[in-house]
Amino acid sequence: MVCADDPRGSSSIDEGVQIRRLPWRFKIANTNITLGLPAALMRERWDVVHTHMPTPWTADWSVLVAKLLGRGSVLYFHNETVGEGFAGTIARLYNATFFRLVLRLADQICVISDAWRDYLLGLDPKIADKLQVITNGVSLEAFSIGAGGDGTTLLFVGVLDRFHRYKGLDVLLEAVAMVESACELVVVGEGELRSEYEAQAAELGLGQRVRFLGRVDDAALHELYATTDIYILPSDFSRQEGGFTLTALEAMATGRPVVLADGAGQLAREVEKDGAGLRVPAGDAPALAAALSALLASEDLRHAMGRAARELVEREHSWDEIVLRRRAVAEKAFASSRRKLREQRISGKR
Repeated sequence: MVCADDPRGSSSIDEGVQIRRLPWRFKIANTNITLGLPAALMRERWDVVHTHMPTPWTADWSVLVAKLLGRGSVLYFHNETVGEGFAGTIARLYNATFFRLVLRLADQICVISDAWRDYLLGLDPKIADKLQVITNGVSLEAFSIGAGGDGTTLLFVGVLDRFHRYKGLDVLLEAVAMVESACELVVVGEGELRSEYEAQAAELGLGQRVRFLGRVDDAALHELYATTDIYILPSDFSRQEGGFTLTALEAMATGRPVVLADGAGQLAREVEKDGAGLRVPAGDAPALAAALSALLASEDLRHAMGRAARELVEREHSWDEIVLRRRAVAEKAFASSRRKLREQRISGKR
């Protein structure tokens, strides 16, 4: 794995995987600008590169180097590149230019929802043959059904920076202030907006009803899933189309009912259809408060939706099944690169 050293000083090995962490000096939107990336890709031995959007710098160089070396590339598209202010201007310029070139150059493209598939096809119908939907998945072995909390604990997990403002923590804080039942919101995540959210909580008079934990490790996060009662993600389409959030799937795998706003995209629709939680309009604090109140008031409803959530993950989002589908895509990218390389050699001989 080749990635940015973020957070700085992170381990070079994770679950037995060797990680080459590259230094960086600044970010544009959600992307660490790692000047050593092209050289690192040229040095490593690999057959197919897997790269992700929205990290334009990383994805651009990965696909370009793969093309130059005659190797395969798979682009995983999670969200569109966005930003605020100057970063937003750069993002719009990039989406209109280099991003479309990356779509053309990639051997295979995976998106995490039907909506994003349709969006990319609208940008370039010629990529249809190499475009497919593969949602995110979680390990069923890593997440066992937890007992939950005392019936009052709410959980939000996200990055508290400007790029992730669309996840709607500000709306959630407003909603919690409207909930009359006893409850506590646990906020996991760190970023430059943390102080802004803490100030908002204080202004709303939430006091001890909100706990900001900052960044936590995987073990602590798994424990939080198992010991809280409701997971919430109030993502907002008007700010940015939501990806197929892993944290919601992880919470569901532990048997937690979820409350998802429309900005959570395809997963919000699946949850509503399967009775695994409640779907609410994005940006609507009163509707979110009503959904939370309904779940807090009924232990039976929470347990029924929690069971449905686990069953939905087992049926549709098991990591074992997702791995097989992703491997098949990688094999297609490898075959495509080999075929093109042979054609180039034959053409050169002629």
